[in-house]
Amino acid sequence: MARLVHSVGPALAAVGALAVALVVPPLLSDAVPARVTDLAEGTGITLTASGIGAVHGGDDPANAVFFRVPEPMRRQATGDQSVVILKSEDGERRLSVSVTDGITDFATAAPRMLLPLRAAGVAARFDGGVVDEGEFHGLTCELPDKPGGVCAVAASGDVGVTLLATGPTREASLQLIAEVLGSSKAVEA
Repeated sequence: MARLVHSVGPALAAVGALAVALVVPPLLSDAVPARVTDLAEGTGITLTASGIGAVHGGDDPANAVFFRVPEPMRRQATGDQSVVILKSEDGERRLSVSVTDGITDFATAAPRMLLPLRAAGVAARFDGGVVDEGEFHGLTCELPDKPGGVCAVAASGDVGVTLLATGPTREASLQLIAEVLGSSKAVEA
């Protein structure tokens, strides 16, 4: 009988562990939101700005940016309402958009808008180009360590956006940025 107790205990523990391994992951998967969401072309996204203007309101009530997804893409969860990361369905093109509020002097703010990228280890430098799409006006920059990598910083009123795009070519990435900015507008969140 003692032998039976010693062999049944580990067997029950193994069956219990197996049951937990089979039952708990699907329950957790149902409880945790998906990390990636498929978006159709034309889907609207609103990003609420961070920054001092978002806190005090200032003279300009806009503290968010609304834009439309230019092609079917997948949205990666970031946990930050001021940032969106999108990638094409084939994974070839990537786009990141972040928004900040409280831009009072764009010439001073533009280089500072690249600081978070540099702090994250992303090489970014202005390339002398300008972007003038829709309500937003700003400067283009390059991401020399990324294939087809370009970026832009732009402002509309006191709302600023930083966009990063990678893809098969620099021209395709610039076109992606132009499409996003062309559909963008500063709004009140």
